[in-house]
Amino acid sequence: MRLFPLLALALLAPCLQAADEPAAKPAKKAARPGVALPESVSGVPDEQLAKIRRALVATSGDKAVAAARKRLADLKERGRFVKGRNEAEDLRLEFEAARDAMVKATLEAVQKFDPSIEKDPLVLTLNAIEELVKKRGQEAARAAQEKASAEERAAAAKMPKEEAKPVAETTAKEADAKPMRPAELLADVEGVSAEDMRKFRMAAFKAQRDPQVKEIKAKQAQLRKEAEFLSPEEKKNMRGDFEQLQSDLRKANLAAIAAAAPDLSKETLEKIYEAVETRGREAIEKAGKKKATKTPLKPFPFGEKK
Repeated sequence: MRLFPLLALALLAPCLQAADEPAAKPAKKAARPGVALPESVSGVPDEQLAKIRRALVATSGDKAVAAARKRLADLKERGRFVKGRNEAEDLRLEFEAARDAMVKATLEAVQKFDPSIEKDPLVLTLNAIEELVKKRGQEAARAAQEKASAEERAAAAKMPKEEAKPVAETTAKEADAKPMRPAELLADVEGVSAEDMRKFRMAAFKAQRDPQVKEIKAKQAQLRKEAEFLSPEEKKNMRGDFEQLQSDLRKANLAAIAAAAPDLSKETLEKIYEAVETRGREAIEKAGKKKATKTPLKPFPFGEKK
């Protein structure tokens, strides 16, 4: 069962607080629209859901939770000024550590506030909130993109014909150049039921916290840093090390996912994994054709099959 990702929890406190304010209480200022809890969460009894809601609101000001939330916000701000692959990798590792701290602080605060709240229903509820937050963000991003495209088309229409750019073509190229997101890599696979895909996605995200997976990723990051300023010949000599780590990562991922979703059959697991790897390889090849000097896309959360 996966836990919520980087900044979803940073949004929980204000969202839940706004959702639980009494309707009759006059507000001095118009409240920002929040993400309300779903009316029900699959696998979570109504009694547990009500307890979790109260506990999340009550513990939003917990010292450890507030500190973890601030840490994530600071890292997000830092991300605006990151330059270079090394800085980006370092920031990613810091994000993972901060995310783990937020997860730990929230679970401890909620269960300390109400010991009768069980861990699994709590995690399921937080996952449901995450999905709402993510959906809201995707809708906002899509609306912003449509607005920007409309403005660009309007501006192009006012230019002389010889200066006007083919807006649709430019937009398509920019979209093609973007890295493939986890949601795209983990999209439905033909011939696999929606329930099995759901189980696989949850297990895949949980697998990223597996100690062995994290250890191998750290080794890969270190090896990339060591190779950054080497000559082409020296890099070629390191190829075997890269391939071995990639193979180890694949095995560790498969083992962690299988452990997190034991009711998925081996055939189904391998079928989905193969489809995800194929998408990852195609994205790498596509990105390489677009820009030969661009850093190769690293599929998430899987590596290439060797």
